[in-house]
Parts: sequence; structure tokens; C-alpha cells
Amino acid sequence: MSIWDWLLNPSGLTPHGFCLSWAPGLVTIHVVADVLIGLSYFSIPLAIAAFVRRRQDLKYGWVAYLFVAFIVACGTTHLMAILTLWVPAYGIEGLIKMATAILSIATAAILWPLIPRAAALPSVAQLEQLNLRLRESEAEARLSNLELERRVAERTAQLERANAQLTVALAERTQAQQALARNEAEYRASFEAAAVGNIQTDPLTGKYIRVNRAFAHMVGYEPEDLIGQDGLGFTWPEDRDEGQAVYARLLSGEVTAYHREKRYLRRDGQPVWGRLSGSIVRDPETNAPLLSIGVVEDIDERHKAQAALETAKRDLEVMVEARTAALGQRDLLLREVYHRVKNNLQIVDSLLVMQARQVSDRGAKEALLSLRSRVYALGLVHHQLMGSANLSTFDVAPFLHELSTNVVEGGADQDIALNVEAIPLEVGLDFAIPLGLLVTELVTNALKHAFPDGPGTIDVILRRDAGGGVALIVADNGVGYAADEAPQGGTVSGLGASIIQGLVSQMRGMVSVTADSGTRVEIRFAAPVAS
Repeated sequence: MSIWDWLLNPSGLTPHGFCLSWAPGLVTIHVVADVLIGLSYFSIPLAIAAFVRRRQDLKYGWVAYLFVAFIVACGTTHLMAILTLWVPAYGIEGLIKMATAILSIATAAILWPLIPRAAALPSVAQLEQLNLRLRESEAEARLSNLELERRVAERTAQLERANAQLTVALAERTQAQQALARNEAEYRASFEAAAVGNIQTDPLTGKYIRVNRAFAHMVGYEPEDLIGQDGLGFTWPEDRDEGQAVYARLLSGEVTAYHREKRYLRRDGQPVWGRLSGSIVRDPETNAPLLSIGVVEDIDERHKAQAALETAKRDLEVMVEARTAALGQRDLLLREVYHRVKNNLQIVDSLLVMQARQVSDRGAKEALLSLRSRVYALGLVHHQLMGSANLSTFDVAPFLHELSTNVVEGGADQDIALNVEAIPLEVGLDFAIPLGLLVTELVTNALKHAFPDGPGTIDVILRRDAGGGVALIVADNGVGYAADEAPQGGTVSGLGASIIQGLVSQMRGMVSVTADSGTRVEIRFAAPVAS
């Protein structure tokens, strides 16, 4: 910005006429007043200068020229006030006011020291009276100017506040209009592009005002084909009475919304199921209905699938009943088989008892009795299965306790204590038979060889091992093996070794034997998988 632009037309400033709102009356008053005052201010110093020139005898005439300069500067400020009404030349005006201020200060500074000396001069009273009047006029003019500036500042502030409020209001209105336009566009887009049907109807006539493509295609039409049509005509005839009753409750205000599944009438005359959710837009002041809106979900496929599911469910129930009857018949037959096997084994047991009584050879009798124990083990397995709930598995713990007790009570002539510790374990026929025969064989061996001279204790233990498998332990505190029956390489030698090794192999297990303060046989095998 050049110095001339700064003096004559500063950027961003407005002339004083803007503060007066360019009111012709106010502008005229200010122009006339400043012109008259300016002319008066220029006339007075001319008179003083003329007076001083005529009064060459005045001792302090040069002071009058100082007053001339001061008054001329004051008059110039009034002329600048006229200029700044149209031109914001506030820089020049400020410089002139600054010059006026300097002259005022200089005049005042020089005048006061001269008063005592000037008081003795002739015609001092007249000069002082004139000076007083000038000062009073200047003071009044300054007061008037200050009051005017104050009012102008107040009015300017009011206008600025009003303008700011108006700007904010316009901005808010613009934002509201833009938001409304966006909402309208978003609503139209969501209405038209929705995957479910959207409908708008006249709440009194029931005619369609707007429908989207999803609903129109659901009933086999294009959207423009449905505008102005009576919505009731697209409802399946059998569902119309119920629909009218529900809508009457909605229209009366009894309910604010409703949801129902109904059938629509397609263009080809076929029904299509839809789930309608409806409500009414009302006038907030009169509560009068303005618009009826609805959302229609196409549930035809779901309804058909549900009907097919109900049919399949009924068919499945029939099949389940037939299957249950067949399973019941199978269980009955299976229990009968187990019962007959048990009875047959009891007959074999009786035959063995009778045969043992007729045999005089001690070795043959012991063999028959040992065979009887094995037959008992087989019969006990079938007895347990016959009493189980699923006829497939049973808990092996009570089975081992009953089996071991029967072997000890049937084969011990002396006081032998039995201790059975078995974990709960569901086993099937394929696992229970070799396990029962193993326990029978090992307990029988202990009774035969461990206690020749007196009482003792036999432990039968079934537990989980660290690897997740199962360990069967049969131990006694008897005399242990003879020298020729000692374990060889951790395997059983003698004492029914062939039977034990065969059963262990059948169960895919591993056997180890220790003879220290008695005999301890430990067999490890994988845990059975219940079927």
C-alpha cells in the first residue's frame, strides 16, 4: 500500500457517511454545519490578522499569528470532516488533527506565561473576553463532536452486532436447507433402493402415493403401475377383512403401529406372503392423519420353507416313532439273547460242577473248576449288559468287584482278604470279556500259588495311567514265584501264561511282572472307546 493510498483511501475502512446510513437529512446537516464552522474558523483568523496588521503598536502581536494558525487548523479539521463523509481519508485527517493539537499545545504553552505581562497592556479585558468566548465555542464544539462520535460508535456497534446475528442466522438457514436437501435425497435413495418393499398411501382413501421397485416387483408390477391404485385390491381376498380391522385401529389412534403377515395378490393371480409393518404420520398440532407408510418384507420363500419344514417335521416324527418302535423291539430281542446266553452259560457251569464231582483226579478237577470260573466271567459280562440302559456298555467297576469276589470265595480254602479298587469306566462286550478273563486268570493263579501256608491279601486295581490309557494291576503279598517260575524278561512264565499272553495280545496291551514281597502283574492297554 502506498503512502497516498494510506492517506486518501485506506483498505477495509468506510466513509463516515456509512455510519449515518447515508440519510440525506443527516448528511446535509453535517455538511452545512462543518462548512459554516470551517468558513467561520477561516474568517476569524483573517480578522485577527487584519487587526494585528492595523495595530502595529501591539507588544505581543506575534501571539495573534499563533492563534491565526491554530484557528485555521481547527477550520481545516471541519472541512476534512466533510471530505471523510464520502472518502475515508482518515490519514490526512489524523495528520491535520495532530497539527491542530501541536498548535493548540504551543498556543496554550506560550499564552499562559504572557498573561501576567499582557494583563498590564491596554485593551486586555476585551482580548481576554474574546479569547474566552473562543475557548467556550471550541469546548462546546469538542463536546458536541465527542457526543456525536459516541453515538456513532454505539450505532456502529449495534449495526455490527445486528449484522453478525443476521450472518449467523443466514448461515444456519443455509445449513438447515442443505441438511434438509441431503435428508430428502438420502430418504429418496434409501426408499427406492431398499431391499424390502416401501409403500406410502393416502391414510383415508388407501391409494398408493409412492411405492419402490422391491414392492412393485414382489406383486409383479412396475412402480408407476401402482401409483393411484387402491392398496386393498392387492390384498388376498381372504385376508382383506382382517387387514381392514387392524388398519381401523391404527387410523383411530388405538395403536401407533402394527405388524402382520398377510398374502398379497400377484399380477398372475397367485398369492405371495409378505410381512407388513405400518404406521401413520400425523399433524403435530391437530393429530390429523397425513400419510400412511408401510414396510413390506417378502417372506414367501420363508413361508413355503416353513410349510415344507412342518411337513418334513411330521414325516420325521412318524419315522422317529417307527425307529423308536424298531429300537425297542431290537432292545427286547437283545436282552432276550443276553438272557439266553447267560442261561446257557449257567447250564455249562452246572455241567462243569457235575463233571468235577465225578472226576477223582485232582488236576482234572482243578482244571474243570478253573474253566468254571472263566464261564462265570462270561456269564457275568452278559448279565451286566442285560441290565445296562443301552445294552452296549456298562460300568466295569462293580463288574470287577463281583467277579473277583466270586473267584476268591469259590477257590480259597483259607482266609484270603480281597481289595478291589476300580475307576468308573464304560466298557463294551469286546473289552469286558478279555478283561474279565484276565482278572479271573490272575486271581486264580494267586489263590493257587501265593498262599500255601496261610492267609494273605489280593489287590485288584483298575486305574488310569499317565499316558491316558488304562492299567490293570493284580498283586498279592504271598510267597512269590518259585525259581523256575520267575519272570523272564518282564513276561509271565507258567501260571497260565499262554492264556494271559493271548488275552493281553487280544487287547493290544503290555504286561510286566515283579516278584518282590509277593507277585505284582501290571497290564497296560489303551482305554476303550464307548460306542
